[in-house]
Amino acid sequence: MITALFYVLIVVVWGTTWIAITFQTGVVPVENSVFYRFFTAAVIMFVFLLLTKRLQPLKLADHFFCMLQGACLFCLNFYFFYIASTLDVESGLLSVIFSMATIFNVLNNLMWHKFKPSRNTVIGAIIGVLGITLLFYPDFVSMQSNESHSRLLGVAFAVTGTFLFSSGNMITVRHNKHKLAMSTTTAWGMLYGSIIMFVISLVRVGGFSFDFSPEYLWSFAFLVLLGSILAFAVYLSLIARIGANKTAYTTVLFPIVALTISAFVEGYTFTPIAIIGLVLALLGNVIVFYKAKPSSLEKVKGDTRLKTG
Repeated sequence: MITALFYVLIVVVWGTTWIAITFQTGVVPVENSVFYRFFTAAVIMFVFLLLTKRLQPLKLADHFFCMLQGACLFCLNFYFFYIASTLDVESGLLSVIFSMATIFNVLNNLMWHKFKPSRNTVIGAIIGVLGITLLFYPDFVSMQSNESHSRLLGVAFAVTGTFLFSSGNMITVRHNKHKLAMSTTTAWGMLYGSIIMFVISLVRVGGFSFDFSPEYLWSFAFLVLLGSILAFAVYLSLIARIGANKTAYTTVLFPIVALTISAFVEGYTFTPIAIIGLVLALLGNVIVFYKAKPSSLEKVKGDTRLKTG
């Protein structure tokens, strides 16, 4: 019963973080919002680790890789996703693009660790990319309109953010090989990522502002407490209970939640071609995982899907 509750919790939380992101853009510059989110999450995690005496000492080299991981996982990737949310791309579609990180993980494993992808992986990747293409097919065929240009630019930002997320996951593989505690590296990664975002805010915005409206405050609290901290803790517990393989299927389910919310809140319309595209995109993810060898699966995912939303 607890396992089922954890599974549902992960799918619901990560499926709803995307709509929460849309309330973080507007009055407050994107750069500020990303900084606030991960700096607050980092502080909370450090307080918890220090009080429970679970903060693992790290070497200088470990801190360097935590900084790189933070730049990819808790800084630039979300920075690009926040920007994409301001470019007319519905939050549900952003979640579908993000779910393709599975495929980017495989490609990065090939480049970083010389791991050759299986036939299922190649087939799943092709089907997944085809699905994403169909989801945005109307924008491709009407590229002369300003709205389509904006949406496609948003897609480009989201794809880049997904690639950066995947690249950060490759550093997670390095952390695992060196027996580093995931909670410690995540806390440091969030801190370093927020520092980088702090510098970007100073350079691009020139200062900081905050929105005390109810919409901004509740979405901020949701993203910090649930999307960045609780989901991480529950996901670790879920891996311990049912394994990384079954846990990874949450990435297939939460885009469905996100798109459903997007339909009610943002007015997203499920056209026939969009439904086909969604099915193909999610099917591509399923095929990537289907009957994967344990060693292969561990390299593709392992702990690489711990940080989402």
